Amino acid sequence: MTATDDQAGTAPYAPPREVTDIADCYFYHTTDIPGHGLVHGEWDLRGNIDAYLGNFEFRGKRVLDVGAASGFLTFSAEKAGAEVVSYDLSPAQRWDIVPHAKLDRAATDADRSRHLQRLNNGYWFCHAANRSKARLVHGAVYDIPASIGPVDVAIYGSILLHVRDPFLALENGARLAREAVIVADVPPLGLLGAMMRAPRFQPESAKPSLHDTWWNLPPRLVREYLAVLGFPKAVTTWHRQKFIQGDKWLYTVVARR
Repeated sequence: MTATDDQAGTAPYAPPREVTDIADCYFYHTTDIPGHGLVHGEWDLRGNIDAYLGNFEFRGKRVLDVGAASGFLTFSAEKAGAEVVSYDLSPAQRWDIVPHAKLDRAATDADRSRHLQRLNNGYWFCHAANRSKARLVHGAVYDIPASIGPVDVAIYGSILLHVRDPFLALENGARLAREAVIVADVPPLGLLGAMMRAPRFQPESAKPSLHDTWWNLPPRLVREYLAVLGFPKAVTTWHRQKFIQGDKWLYTVVARR
């Protein structure tokens, strides 16, 4: 998959693709797809998506959805009245995996590439079913192109735990956001994470197969990150969400300039 320059000469938007076979797709979120029905994913935010997104008012906003995966947050924000730019890796780009010494990196990269292809397919399958006008840009979270242009709000939905440098990842989206940044994530130690400030390092040398999660970041630290980046007016809320391995507490930080 290649990206082409937008006709206005701005961001390298990916051309829409037709995906007709749902068997070629992976869905990160459980989704009711128009014209198809229910598909199951790792997370089920249905009925609680407003809490996940901090009850933010999206109508009339331009939104950057960082780490869009199969697009559930993108299409939710769009249905709430936003213009959305989705941002995520393509199969040609490397996942920010934990470089365990015992890990077969070539095999892992190949597996991640196949997974990204199916995630991208899921995005375009849902994009067509929802008759979405969202645009997709491919790239790494550490190099979000300024050519996307200003947005009102950047969303990081359970993304920071999967990257080696969460501050740099936030910095890249925050520099485009004129109004706010929304971060939803899994805290360390559940509700006890509300009292913490230090991040929890997740990789374990004895478990090289667990290579896609770097951190659990407490909301106090995320708020400090965002204050440093120019978003000092922050509100943290807590909510329970349905996960394939059992319900989990999550927090959402909505930080404004």
